[in-house]
Amino acid sequence: MKTCMNCNISVGGNADTCPLCQNSLTGTASPNNWPSPTRLRKQAFLYKLQLFIVLAAIVVGLSLDFLLDLNNGRHYSLIFSLWLIIFELDLWNNIKKVFIISKTVSLTILHVSLLLLLTAWYYNFFDIAAFTIVPILTGTALLANMTFAMIDTRENAMVYLLENILIVFIIYAVLKARHTQPGLVWTICLMISLVCLIGIIIFKGRKVSNEIQKRMNF
Repeated sequence: MKTCMNCNISVGGNADTCPLCQNSLTGTASPNNWPSPTRLRKQAFLYKLQLFIVLAAIVVGLSLDFLLDLNNGRHYSLIFSLWLIIFELDLWNNIKKVFIISKTVSLTILHVSLLLLLTAWYYNFFDIAAFTIVPILTGTALLANMTFAMIDTRENAMVYLLENILIVFIIYAVLKARHTQPGLVWTICLMISLVCLIGIIIFKGRKVSNEIQKRMNF
């Protein structure tokens, strides 16, 4: 282990200078007291690289669209940029916080559905997106979170499954209240949510009511 003659301390690892006074260390190097940051540096570089590429694509797309007006007033680059920005926000959120797969699936499908509806409205295929693609994505989230809730011992997935079920109920009720025919796909999605609710109650029992009481604070 190396020693600083000025501070009279021992310093682990293979540093050449004292971390306190920056004087040269004497003695023999020892193994590092902490893991090498090489892996984290590579991950940080890769994240910065993809962020640079995404931001560059947004700048180029907006510049070509607004400066050259290639689409005669239809600024498709706005939709393109919005998709990329939401992607970066989701990626950053998953990197910064503890990764919970059920949460990631729920939020990703929610963001994709909202962006898809906006894109569909802009490109004039709203009905297909709202009554076919979005309920398919929602049903996929239900089945995925049902699976996660069954195998997750920490019960993190259950709250997202219950939220997905509630969202389907609300959407179906709103469509019926507006005298809008939900269609076959939303009806299938509602049936999936009911089956998931029955299944989680049967297999998890009391834990379901405990989770609801915890979230509702009563």
